[in-house]
Amino acid sequence: MNEKATRGAAHSINGAELPDDPADLFVVLYDLLSDEHFRARKPIGWRKNPTVRALADDVCVDVLKDGYATPELAAEIIRKHGDRGIFAVLIGLDWAMGSANPFMPCYDEPAMGRLTRRYARYGRFNSPGDEQETGLLLPRCTRPGKLAANPTNKPDFFNVHRVTPDNCRGIQHGRISSRNDPAFSAGEAISIGSAPLLENNDDLHFGFSRDDDVGLYRIEPSTARLSERIGQVIRNLGDSEAEIGILPESTLSNTLLSQWKQLLTELPEDSGLRWILLGTGPLGTDDPPPNRAVLVDCLTGQSVLEQDKMAGFTMGEGQAVRWGLPGEPSDCLAVEDITRGRNISVMESALGRIAVLICEDLKQSVLWEAKFQAFGVSHIFAPLFATPISRTPKDRWERVAAQRCVEEQGAWVVLANSLAIGAKMDPQLDPEDCFNCAVVGPASRHPKQHGNYRTQFSRAAGAVELSRVVYENDTRVVTEGGKPLPLPVVEGGWAEP
Repeated sequence: MNEKATRGAAHSINGAELPDDPADLFVVLYDLLSDEHFRARKPIGWRKNPTVRALADDVCVDVLKDGYATPELAAEIIRKHGDRGIFAVLIGLDWAMGSANPFMPCYDEPAMGRLTRRYARYGRFNSPGDEQETGLLLPRCTRPGKLAANPTNKPDFFNVHRVTPDNCRGIQHGRISSRNDPAFSAGEAISIGSAPLLENNDDLHFGFSRDDDVGLYRIEPSTARLSERIGQVIRNLGDSEAEIGILPESTLSNTLLSQWKQLLTELPEDSGLRWILLGTGPLGTDDPPPNRAVLVDCLTGQSVLEQDKMAGFTMGEGQAVRWGLPGEPSDCLAVEDITRGRNISVMESALGRIAVLICEDLKQSVLWEAKFQAFGVSHIFAPLFATPISRTPKDRWERVAAQRCVEEQGAWVVLANSLAIGAKMDPQLDPEDCFNCAVVGPASRHPKQHGNYRTQFSRAAGAVELSRVVYENDTRVVTEGGKPLPLPVVEGGWAEP
């Protein structure tokens, strides 16, 4: 049957047509149900009400018979029970669609195969079309990590994300194709291999110019120096248990990108490495070039996600001197001279719903935070060019930003830094409190206290070595029998009935 075909005549409520496709029906009714109901505890009472639950069960059973909703049943419930009836129908549809959610333990109900195939093909539950007009309905693969005794907002009551057309604007949404999408298992730990690649500022080329009283700077990697290291990084990743590799900001160029893709063909056949974020750099032909991140599939060498930096970094007066950067500017503000990205890529995958935020983008959350909440982004890869990650002070910007992603989205955030800036900092830093990688995620799915963070502070012994966990939160990690320290991990996306 054609995706847009329906079985019978549509019914309407308040002028809105009720389709028999369960995902499309959910979208219509969700948009009809006023957000005003969710300002207090009324929906919590609805959810506990035996009548509401019985009506929801009727809707769920009806959908699971053949994968379609019966508009007459929905219309009758709504006419009799009003907004409480809309809520009941939504809950029933939500329960039924849980069987098409690949992050659910009850996944793979035969009757919901049509929605399962639609999501696999189009990356959405609702019928394909212009998302700028219809928006999206997506399976949930995470929940906010903040402390909450009950659902507090309208989206929290459901295991799907209704993404409005407004929240789709500025987001390049897609699905990683099945041939490039590893078979990560929902909720399982996935090891991260992060190599600094940059040892010091000699591995970089810095260009400075002036536009009146404002400085402009560009940073690009030394292709000659880094090309000598790429092969060893690939070997180290291939010999490890890492499934995802992540490199920091300012480690990529057009030439290095080609070299990476060629050398990835030399990975051992038994390597578990599936994706690698090849850092960022001035790619393409624009002038000024964008600062672009590229995520590739290690088996095919194909790019599966590209992301241009959205917010250029501005250096303060004297910051270049403190960081040990060569040349100017030392006496003026300096703006990162890039062509800024217009959209943020959000990709559906077996890992979860993934995105890349490049250094300053992570801090300037007004660009993306509300949209990431609406989409339910579960994993964020954040390549950095910054001072070393530190356990103290507690208010370090990158950790504060990552913790907010945990609180508001339940996302796992991988912070991948190099060794470059820390090598020549003035004054020198305590080497025991310098880390080039940190992975921040929820400590538990159902927090009982505030500050529900699991932070893995990781350090590499050199530019081509992999970062290994030295501290987990405030606990020093110790191994026995000469075993190496563990790699940091993220957990795959999840949802619960």
